[in-house]
Amino acid sequence: MSGYRLVILQHGTLLGHLDSTGPQARQHLQQLAARLPATEGFALQWQQAIGEQRLLSSGPQGLKVLGSQAVYQDIPAP
Repeated sequence: MSGYRLVILQHGTLLGHLDSTGPQARQHLQQLAARLPATEGFALQWQQAIGEQRLLSSGPQGLKVLGSQAVYQDIPAP
């Protein structure tokens, strides 16, 4: 499954980001992006998950995944 991130800025200030995964992730973020017009100072950066970083623990019983985090790269706006 693809993961997407929409980074939202307004008047040059970072407001935050939204992550979406699943078969319609990109479409869901496009619907949201349509509600954030540039005329009101919004700027959007699109990113797509390209991999994952994992924090591992190694012990007598083998490897254990303690946590994971998606790695994103910038993509052109849809």
